[in-house]
Amino acid sequence: MKIIVLGCGFHGRGIAYELSESLPDADILVADKIGSRAQAVAEKIDCQWLELDIHDAAALRSALTDGSLVFNGVGPYHYKESGLRVVDAAIKEAVPCVDMSDDHEVAEALLLNTDWDKRAKDAGIAVITGTGIAPGVTGMMAKLGYQTLDSTDSIDIRFSWNYSLEYPAALQHFFRISSGQAPQFINAEYVRPGAFAEPELVEFLEPVGIKEVSYSGINDPVSLSVSLPGLTRVTAKGAYHQPRANDLLSSMIRWGFTSYDPLPGETLAPFEYLMQHLMSDQGRGTFDIPMEPIPMAARATVRGYLNGKPKCLNYEAHDFSRRATTSAAARVAVLLVNGKLEFTGVRAPEGCVDPSLFLKDLAEHPDIKFYAWDEESQSQPLVF
Repeated sequence: MKIIVLGCGFHGRGIAYELSESLPDADILVADKIGSRAQAVAEKIDCQWLELDIHDAAALRSALTDGSLVFNGVGPYHYKESGLRVVDAAIKEAVPCVDMSDDHEVAEALLLNTDWDKRAKDAGIAVITGTGIAPGVTGMMAKLGYQTLDSTDSIDIRFSWNYSLEYPAALQHFFRISSGQAPQFINAEYVRPGAFAEPELVEFLEPVGIKEVSYSGINDPVSLSVSLPGLTRVTAKGAYHQPRANDLLSSMIRWGFTSYDPLPGETLAPFEYLMQHLMSDQGRGTFDIPMEPIPMAARATVRGYLNGKPKCLNYEAHDFSRRATTSAAARVAVLLVNGKLEFTGVRAPEGCVDPSLFLKDLAEHPDIKFYAWDEESQSQPLVF
């Protein structure tokens, strides 16, 4: 069994470590465009490594040859179509593929354009996209509620997390999904409300507390509406924990710094310049906002009917380690490569994974907590 892990950043290397532990007999190849980073991961888990830029199509396909699974941990997935490039290569090499892609552009392409699904089916492989915490765990919580109710009308995803310069791909992702281009599923139609539209206050469970969130471009409005029949509304709203970070976010978007369109005579697009500046010594002195000592919170509110009466179910996940995405994604990859998910085509995790078994397994992680409640009860740890 040959498993290829692309990207050795924060989540990519974590994926490699978890797959090595869960699949001790697998031959793992880790790859990164910075060879020393791949080598460091390989030395830790005693596997092969490769210096690889996934935008080199021939080299990418060569790395996937005879693979049993490829996991794409190269983010941000929307940038230069990184996520779609890997799926394309996986289909051409007939290698099952899993990723953590949390960008709406990739979800729209893979889940709304049926060509990708047909190509994967013709190749006889499964492609699973968006397997982190939001999307991913959010979809699993939503599916749990969907299956609990007799019928479900709407699902609303809300989340808040820490801004940190230590995770540049995550920063670029969050700037992009907040820029107003993302779809929401409202009245059974995809609409784009725009940047920072319809802000609302959400009282997350302690220790997170009240946060103001607005429409966000994670996958869920697309992936849930495609995966769970009968829904007429799926929305996603999110924000940073820190008000200063949200002010920075809104300012950069308002002033056009999330554009990928290069200025005349310039080599860098505004967004590329912004990210370089944020990561520079000068930029860090200006934009380094302290993290809040609270976990990421992600909530799924599921509304529908049970026994003929309206019912509202709430599920909330707290990630104290920033490893929920890594651990969730690794579990989906293990299920797929071990033959527990028998399908071909392109799906989100909520379209192919049993939410009860998945969340029960993930809840064993010491830094990930799950809670559940309805309109008639107080929040309690989620029991399986």
